[in-house]
Amino acid sequence: MGKDIISVYDTQTMKLLDSRSLIASGIQEFQFSPTANILAYWSPESSNSPAHVDIIELPSRNKLRQKNLFNVTKCSMVWHNEGTYLAVKVTRHTKSKKTLFNNLELFRFKEPGIPIEMLEIKDAVMALAWEPRGDRFAMIHAENPSSTKVNVSFYGMKKTVVTPAKGKKKQESTVVNELHLIETLSGKQCNCIFWSPAGQNIILASLGDSASGALEFYDLNTKALVMKEHYRSNQVLWDPSGRTVVSVVSQPIHGGHFKFSMDNGYILWNFQGKLLHQQSFETFYQFQWRPRHSLLNEEERSKVIKNLKKYEREFDRADKELALKLQLQATKAKRSLRTDFREKIFRLKELKRQQKEARIALMNGYDSDDEQNYVTKEVNIETILSSKEEVV
Repeated sequence: MGKDIISVYDTQTMKLLDSRSLIASGIQEFQFSPTANILAYWSPESSNSPAHVDIIELPSRNKLRQKNLFNVTKCSMVWHNEGTYLAVKVTRHTKSKKTLFNNLELFRFKEPGIPIEMLEIKDAVMALAWEPRGDRFAMIHAENPSSTKVNVSFYGMKKTVVTPAKGKKKQESTVVNELHLIETLSGKQCNCIFWSPAGQNIILASLGDSASGALEFYDLNTKALVMKEHYRSNQVLWDPSGRTVVSVVSQPIHGGHFKFSMDNGYILWNFQGKLLHQQSFETFYQFQWRPRHSLLNEEERSKVIKNLKKYEREFDRADKELALKLQLQATKAKRSLRTDFREKIFRLKELKRQQKEARIALMNGYDSDDEQNYVTKEVNIETILSSKEEVV
């Protein structure tokens, strides 16, 4: 990116695309779509021209969409990881430029004409993240950006509309493209949000040297909330499967003494917030998961989700068969131990019987197994456990 231009290069030839740069007057920031040859950029107001967000297709350089914006101080863009949506957080000012407020411009790339929806927000928006493999997003917002207590709101880009049963017609559910608020969690202590790569689960984290290190594991579908803490943690990293997550306290790889080195290390959690493993290091610089691609494409993944109950029954049956097999093996092992013990007792008794005459001879005719050689006394002992006096 240069002044008023974006230079796009072909990675096969490492030459400028079509031997010329893309003209983008006043450009401040641009971002490529994660999945398509599309880029988005924004430019501030200049002269009598409003600020605008432009969507450009490459290599044709066609302008797919443009959104004009007024009284803009700053814009920041967040793509959905599948390229289906783009959120542009617009920080605007009043005519006096003394008051700032936010709104979101939401682009739908899978619909004809790339429609845009605007979401007005009175609070300051500190963070925004899309749900991977989904159509929901979460954002942290508060009336004051420096507030210690913030709100976390969840929005959906698709809404399920239920048509009630009427006469012989059954109840029907229809999914429509409509922005709607799912819920808002109030009074949270967090400054970062981290979606699981599998979606549904999210971590609301308070990271940084001056933060509390609180970690809230939240399931957006079941509304289950688990609160944990990793003091002075400065990173949260999900593994690619979404089953495990790590919270990290690390130090800069360059520089001198790190004053929080006693806290260095990491904690492994499962997606429900259960601690799996904890490790400390005197010097700890970086933690990275090995990248892994999904073995299923979108169609195969949808098929698995559709037939999940069928697979659950199969897995339950397999689990029961395995549990029964293990139980039979344990029972067989116990029976084998019992048989060995009984055989050993029998051998010892037989050996004692064979040695009886020699044992009596050694003890001058005394047979310790003969009951007549013992005097039996019967003694009764009474113990008062408690007593209670009643006055009549």
